[in-house]
Amino acid sequence: MLRRQFIAAMAGAVLFAGALSPAHADKALEEPFPVKGKVTVVDFGAEWCESCPEMIKLMEEMQKEYGDRAAFINIDVDKYQGIEDKYLIEQMPSQMFFDASGEPIWIHKGAIDAETLRERVDILLAGPQK
Repeated sequence: MLRRQFIAAMAGAVLFAGALSPAHADKALEEPFPVKGKVTVVDFGAEWCESCPEMIKLMEEMQKEYGDRAAFINIDVDKYQGIEDKYLIEQMPSQMFFDASGEPIWIHKGAIDAETLRERVDILLAGPQK
């Protein structure tokens, strides 16, 4: 039920399908995400990205708003070589949503507004519907 609600709420979204390929795993990288036991939103960007500073600001605001209930992380793809291939990031900014178990659920390409970001985080925080 939760997945159907989530999919319905994500009109225009791209769902993250399947597990990440082990062939893309780079043991040298130690990404600070997903945060264990928390819904995690990762924003992938770069210094040269025009709309990325706005996303950094939004992610910081969301972290203040949600406190310990969720984690919001900004990743500069230039500092994590190969991370865009590992997580199939085709455009910046892009945001990846992980559920509390650390499973990647959804990826959004481009900038996202605060209302949509809140809606998606709240769905993940609500957890599975029985």
